[in-house]
Amino acid sequence: MAEGFAALTPTLKLCDDDLEALVAALASEHGLARKQARRCLVRQGDRAVVLLVAALTDPNPTMRTEAAEALLYIASPLAAPALVEALDDREFGVRWLAAEALIALKCDGLPALLEGITRHSDSLWFRQAAHHVVHDHYCERWRSELSSVLSALGERVGDDTAPVAAAEVLERYRERQSTTGARGTWHEPAGGTR
Repeated sequence: MAEGFAALTPTLKLCDDDLEALVAALASEHGLARKQARRCLVRQGDRAVVLLVAALTDPNPTMRTEAAEALLYIASPLAAPALVEALDDREFGVRWLAAEALIALKCDGLPALLEGITRHSDSLWFRQAAHHVVHDHYCERWRSELSSVLSALGERVGDDTAPVAAAEVLERYRERQSTTGARGTWHEPAGGTR
């Protein structure tokens, strides 16, 4: 126990200063050190996103898992494309946390997810994780439009209906964006729910 606390102490000193050292601590063999580093990174918010996104591709599964969890709590749209790529990670925990992080982004994660579905629908892992995101997302305005994507993701791998359905919804989004002058968000109109 004393050894775990000793491993944690350097992280506490670095909490506000050295983001790279905090990200490196996500791979620590000491759970307390990882937890403290993750909490410090979450407090940094968008400042930590670029390093956490890079950590999502680290060979160490513990690093990838901790990075995905930190991004879940930061909930920055900047991480959406990398979180979509992590939906195909070989580790279930990374896929699950990446899916939960995309759900936490609400409407802001959907464009990246739809683009990912058009590229990765040949992967069973990706389809399962993407299905989870589409099923549990909280973007009410797009729920009915996404029903075709949700249904297609439930089909067998190799069926090309998922990328087609995703591309159609993404095209409708882009059309609305160009006609309404929206700036790339999937937010609801004034008075709507998100």
